[in-house]
Amino acid sequence: MMKDPRNLLWIVPLAALLTFPLWKSFAADFLSPERKNSPSPVSTLTNSRILTSTEMDGVHFEQSKNGVKEWFLTASRLYSIENDSAMTLEDVSARFFGSTASNKETDIRSQKARYNTETKQLSLLGKVVIHNDRGYEMKTESLDYLAVEKKIRTTSAVNIKGNNIEVSGKRLLYDTVTGDYSLTGNVVCKVW
Repeated sequence: MMKDPRNLLWIVPLAALLTFPLWKSFAADFLSPERKNSPSPVSTLTNSRILTSTEMDGVHFEQSKNGVKEWFLTASRLYSIENDSAMTLEDVSARFFGSTASNKETDIRSQKARYNTETKQLSLLGKVVIHNDRGYEMKTESLDYLAVEKKIRTTSAVNIKGNNIEVSGKRLLYDTVTGDYSLTGNVVCKVW
C-alpha cells in the first residue's frame, strides 16, 4: 500500500480518465447553457421552428413573387415574442402594387400591424387609412391583406371619401389589382 499522499495525486486523475465514459453525458447536461429543468412539450407541427424574441427600429419589408414586387412596408419599430410566428410592427406605412399591366398602387397607413411569417398574412390595426390612385381615401380600424387573392378585407366599419362622394358601411373587400371594391352592411352614400 502506498503511504505517501503524493502518490495518491496521480490516482485521482487516472480514475477520472478511466471512468470518463460513465459520467460524460451527466457532465455535458449539467454544463450545457440550454439545460432544462422540466421537459418542454413536443410540438405537433412537423415544420415548426423555435423563434427568438426580436426588437428592431426602422424596418423595411418587401414581398415579391416571380421577381414582381407585390408590396412593401416600413415601420418605426418591430418586435416579436419568443416562439410566436407573428411579428408586431408600429407606425406602419405600406404600398401594395396591382398587376404590372394595370400599374395600380394602394397606400396604407396604420398605428400597428401583425405579420405572420408562416401564413404570410398581414393584418393592419388602429386608425387604418387607405389611399388609392383614383383619389379615394378609406378609413377603418382594422384590415387584413389576402396575399393569394391580392385583396384587402375588413370587417370593421369603413368610411370612404373622394370625388364628391362619401360612402360608409360595415365590411369592405378591395381588389388591389383592379381597384374595385365591394362595401356591404348598412351602406350609406352621400353625393354632392
